[in-house]
Amino acid sequence: MTAKTTKQLLLESIIKPFERIEVPPTVLSIDGVRFGSLGNFSCLTGKSKSRKTYLLSIFIAAALDSEEEIFQRIRSEVSGTNILHFDTEQAKHDTQKVSKRIHRLLERKEEIENYKCYCLRPHLPQTRIAIIEEAIYNTPNLKMVVIDGIADLIVGYNNEEKATEIINKFLKWTFELNIHIITVIHQNKGDNNAKGHLGSFVYQKAETVLSVEKDGNVSKVMTSHSRGVEIPPMSFSVNENDLPFFVDYIPSVNSKSKPTNPFDMDPDVHKNLLQDVFKNEDAITYSTLKEKIKFFLGSYSLPNGDSKCKEFLRYYKELKYITQEKNQGPYKLNKQWWVG
Repeated sequence: MTAKTTKQLLLESIIKPFERIEVPPTVLSIDGVRFGSLGNFSCLTGKSKSRKTYLLSIFIAAALDSEEEIFQRIRSEVSGTNILHFDTEQAKHDTQKVSKRIHRLLERKEEIENYKCYCLRPHLPQTRIAIIEEAIYNTPNLKMVVIDGIADLIVGYNNEEKATEIINKFLKWTFELNIHIITVIHQNKGDNNAKGHLGSFVYQKAETVLSVEKDGNVSKVMTSHSRGVEIPPMSFSVNENDLPFFVDYIPSVNSKSKPTNPFDMDPDVHKNLLQDVFKNEDAITYSTLKEKIKFFLGSYSLPNGDSKCKEFLRYYKELKYITQEKNQGPYKLNKQWWVG
């Protein structure tokens, strides 16, 4: 890219309210819902061994499935384009195993020309970033990139500076190349939040975050955060040939599903959420309050669509967890409830 003046960049950045702007294409559709628009990135999150990589195998195979016969629920929107797959965590043998699984899902016995898989485990984080950048900028007709996972591109989940840098890299790559990146990040052991500052930045900037949770032999997939229509819930298991397949989910006896109705939640959940929302803030406008509730619901791996955010807002107003001194004025945290 040639260097541009700040004035040129300013003119290019202006948004005109009545100018026709096309909705960006996606890499996949899931039960008819768009997933993975070009120019954005999405993320899978879950505990260790929740089968996030198996879900990636499904997505990659579905994107490569030109006949659209293997996964009826997931349709490819990028058939015939190039797909790159980077594994930062596993050794060569295990990375190859995932690549073979994708070929077996498609019943392909020969190497798929428009799919390339790379093992980046032997390298340092900066070298991994350089390799990815070299590949994506020199692969023609590229639409989908899978990076399993993002944490190995920096040193430490809580390195705020490096976390910001890699997220900005993702935003730059997806914008300049008009591609979609799907990445992976682990959840904390004690809760369902993505790890560290990196996890928080992922939730802020990702188009969609899908949570994978294992219950017995079944892995459930739910939308934790989405800027658009939420992806319908999915469940899958793995057969004796190590291949994932969709199933109808029936919770096990020991399964503890997380309540999503604010009236059914532990009061401490609301206290923690509102503590995050009002951190360093005395008063918040309605629009900002709604956006913050949306963000922190997502960071708690709770549904955070617009209707769900409004439901939580109504709940907090009805129970006077938040107060408003005058109509259309800013909202404040009710200190009496907080102390109580």
